[in-house]
Amino acid sequence: MVRKERDSLGEVEIPDGRLYGPETVRALSNFPYYRFMDRRIIDTLIVIKRSYVKAFTSKGKIPKEIGDVITKAADELLKSKNELDFPLKYIQAGAGTSTNMNVNEVIANKALEMLGKPLGSHDVISPHNQVNIGQSTNDTIPAAIRITAYFALKALSKYIEKTIDRLDSLAEENANKIKTGRTHIQDASAVTFGGEFKAYADQLRSFLEEKDYVLTRLRRLNLGGTAVGTGANLPRDVRDLVYKNLNEYYGEEFVPANNLMMVMQFTSDFNLLASWMSNLSAALIKISRDLRLMNSGPVAGFNEIVLPAVQPGSSIMPGKVNPSILEAVTMSALMTRGLAQTVNDASSQGEMEINVFTPIIYTALMEAFDILTVTFSILEDKTLKGIKINSEYAFQMLLNSPGTALLLNPVLGYERTAEIVKEAKEKNVPFLKLLRERKILTEEQINKIFSPENMLNK
Repeated sequence: MVRKERDSLGEVEIPDGRLYGPETVRALSNFPYYRFMDRRIIDTLIVIKRSYVKAFTSKGKIPKEIGDVITKAADELLKSKNELDFPLKYIQAGAGTSTNMNVNEVIANKALEMLGKPLGSHDVISPHNQVNIGQSTNDTIPAAIRITAYFALKALSKYIEKTIDRLDSLAEENANKIKTGRTHIQDASAVTFGGEFKAYADQLRSFLEEKDYVLTRLRRLNLGGTAVGTGANLPRDVRDLVYKNLNEYYGEEFVPANNLMMVMQFTSDFNLLASWMSNLSAALIKISRDLRLMNSGPVAGFNEIVLPAVQPGSSIMPGKVNPSILEAVTMSALMTRGLAQTVNDASSQGEMEINVFTPIIYTALMEAFDILTVTFSILEDKTLKGIKINSEYAFQMLLNSPGTALLLNPVLGYERTAEIVKEAKEKNVPFLKLLRERKILTEEQINKIFSPENMLNK
């Protein structure tokens, strides 16, 4: 069964019972891609339209009984999470016009349904004249992206904070456990396990500090700019009410940007967010690589830490256990960096008054958020929580490492020390053993120079 509705291009058949209308049907036919538009931006658009309808109703521009039922319809849609009426894909007509109209049509028909009117009775409630009143796709879609990304960033931050807390605990627990430092993946002077973990924690903490600035940028909306940023068809006092309604709903402080045209034309704030996620991912890759190296072995590698075993590592080598979580973390971070590049590329495509590639900007951002959220969750829960330190083994390896030779520079000088290191390598004997055999230093001197306190300059 179908019902028939008309738009400016003619008559369209719509599946019976579906709340969407002609523009949604046309978009379904035109853009048969594989992935649905993310529901979070749908909900944000519903809240935006709810805010506009309430504002215009309070000003007498929409009859109260119509405005009230549209608001109730919006609230019902936010609660129901009905996916069938929002079937559009993320690649669609530029600027997100299809999704904007999909939401307009569904809200209008839901309100008609609540009034007991036939779906499509747009002489009573119109997707354009009431639900989309005072709006354009060009301001609602970018604003919806900003709002949705704002909350996604706040949610991700909680997972980052939990990971930082775990790293801080590891740093405190292992503050005095010494290991070989490495530069160029070659033995270097001593560090502590605690120092390594503290460096990771502080690096992630710096991203949380930067996050606050990104949130400030995302709070600046272009709502009220309508089609080109001039605010045509939207009285200023109504715009103020829209923001009031929006902030009352979310309990936040979203504000109109100082220059609506600028925010509409340039998507640099999305670039800023994408770059933040890309840089965060780069740090994750480095942390994961370090932990994988420290876990390598157990015989022919570093063998400084033992990671929790989460699954068998080989289909042919019995007993092999791989750093599977860290491998997944690295792949996720690489994927996120690719998505960030998509945002950067799409953001470079603005033309004149708008950038029409916002649907792919939004999709890439939200996929990156989802990936990073899972990544931090499994990193903290399935890796950091269960790390064990091979502290005695690591200390003995350090004592036998030529990386500690720099401690002899003040005593023997660089050149003499380099000769001793070279001889130890050629003879394949531990560095300290050669010092003792050749009686270059007394045992008392060796113990003092190579004490943990001196190694760490305490």
